Amino acid sequence: MDEIVEILTEDGKETYKRINKTIAHKEGICHGISAIALIDKDGKLLIQKRSANKKNEPNKWDLSGAGHIDIDETPEQAAVRELFEETGIKVEIEELKLIDTYLNKVKLDKDTFINHYTYLFLVQKDIDIKTLKMQESEVSEVIFVDKKKYNEIFNNKEMVEAIKYCNKVLDYMN
Repeated sequence: MDEIVEILTEDGKETYKRINKTIAHKEGICHGISAIALIDKDGKLLIQKRSANKKNEPNKWDLSGAGHIDIDETPEQAAVRELFEETGIKVEIEELKLIDTYLNKVKLDKDTFINHYTYLFLVQKDIDIKTLKMQESEVSEVIFVDKKKYNEIFNNKEMVEAIKYCNKVLDYMN
């Protein structure tokens, strides 16, 4: 069954209307996403490689966690949930710092027009990536990167399209 999402205005305001996520993506209707950047004590960012089975942007690198905001869920709750679902990393809402909001509006292909109002959160936490329980349908690999490696992957166009809006993450990286 497909997810139901809340329609937002392009400046992030609630409309109190709901729509099937697939229809929202087909018609380019704005709805919410939470993204989370996990940075360790050394200033390295945890990034994840999207599964080869993903419909949109398979095998591309993305932030530590990201996903749609469920109905009756706050952006903070979605960030915590998505990070845990995708990587098994547990964080508390109190650990999150909202560092940006932005509109990601892009046509990925003839059937997919992304129009996401995104909440970008930062969490500073040390973890051992060898202990993670990744959701195989979502994530194939995770690595920590410094600013130099991040920029290399970005410049080689190996990252998801939305990453271009995440420049504020660089302010927290070494």
